[in-house]
Amino acid sequence: MFKKRMLAAALLAGLCGVGTAQAACTTTIGSIMSLTGSLGLLGQQIAKGAELGVADLNAAGGEACTLKLSLLDDQTNPSVGVDAAKKLVDIQHVPAIVGALSSGVSAAILTSVTAPSKVVLISPASTSPTFTKLAQEGKTGGYWFRTTPSDALQGVAMAKVAKDAGLKKVAILYLNNDYGQGLSEQFSHAFTKLGGVVTENVTYNPAQASYRSEVNKALSPTPDALFLIGYPGDGTTIAREWISAGGARNFLFPDGLQSQPFVNDVGTQYMKAVHGTAAGSAKTPSLATFQQEFQKKYGELPTQAYITNAYDGTILVGLAMEYAKGATGTDIRDGIRKVTDPNGTKIYAGVDELKKAAKLIAEKKPIQYIGASGPLQFDANGDIAAPMVVWSVVKGKVENTGTVTVDQINTLRKEIQ
Repeated sequence: MFKKRMLAAALLAGLCGVGTAQAACTTTIGSIMSLTGSLGLLGQQIAKGAELGVADLNAAGGEACTLKLSLLDDQTNPSVGVDAAKKLVDIQHVPAIVGALSSGVSAAILTSVTAPSKVVLISPASTSPTFTKLAQEGKTGGYWFRTTPSDALQGVAMAKVAKDAGLKKVAILYLNNDYGQGLSEQFSHAFTKLGGVVTENVTYNPAQASYRSEVNKALSPTPDALFLIGYPGDGTTIAREWISAGGARNFLFPDGLQSQPFVNDVGTQYMKAVHGTAAGSAKTPSLATFQQEFQKKYGELPTQAYITNAYDGTILVGLAMEYAKGATGTDIRDGIRKVTDPNGTKIYAGVDELKKAAKLIAEKKPIQYIGASGPLQFDANGDIAAPMVVWSVVKGKVENTGTVTVDQINTLRKEIQ
């Protein structure tokens, strides 16, 4: 069982005191999420996915050793995130961290803390193409994974959504970080290849009192729509100033703005022509189980992107340690690929399935964890392919209205190369 395996691993790694097989033991894994700052509203919900993952792993295990999640707030700030990672790695000696959300925060943590320390960083929400480049350049050591698709996919999906909506001229306002830059570049390339025109591509810095200068630049020449890449908070200010300046009330919003509070703050009366994208979840048995468990634990259904991705990242860390019978970062790095073996017995989300996984692993049989967010087949760079959900605002409410499939994205990527 998980807890018994974890006890052995923890003893070997020096994570627990000397004692008998029945001695109390806790193995800590880290999590860094944006609980405050620009992504705070989203991060507070996403963190629940990681918490549920730990609860399921513990419920599936034996009586001795438990998993603990040490959850820290990065305030959507790279320097704060790095400090949090150093605390987890240098003081708490965690072998893996689930997080962060912002690509800028994750990139800072990866390059300055986790990769050099041989600690796994598995993000549920960092989508910048930067990470693919870092992996290709050998700068991650294989200690980087993400359970959400790269913006190389989201940019293509958004270009398709814009074209299907009949939009021909789009202005882009993007946040000056890895996330904003990467998604802007991917969308611009794809939209142009599909026959669209990017009228202006304007960057903005966070935490400004006003964005009137950036808005005015994006308004000339006149576009059909605004693609706003950012987070709630600054995004609210920009959207209001865009509307006040007479900008077209056709909006393209990415995953970072898939937020009901954001829509409410801008004003639902202005949000009648919204076309959004976000990481989607392939419909698997895991998704239904996850939704049931989430509702039971938190009293509500998960309606926001990346909660499933945080759950899956946490489960993968636990399964990897179970497989490796060890709790080092290298154990987890190598074990993640072993527990997502496409030739293995399929294992789904939930306590019963995790018990089944432990039994199969004990029998030295291969397994393939099929996550709540999808199959989770990682390539050499730690990337996955996944569908993108299409969302809109229907009668003032943020709702998923469609999907761009993996096959559709791959076909488009070939067309626009």
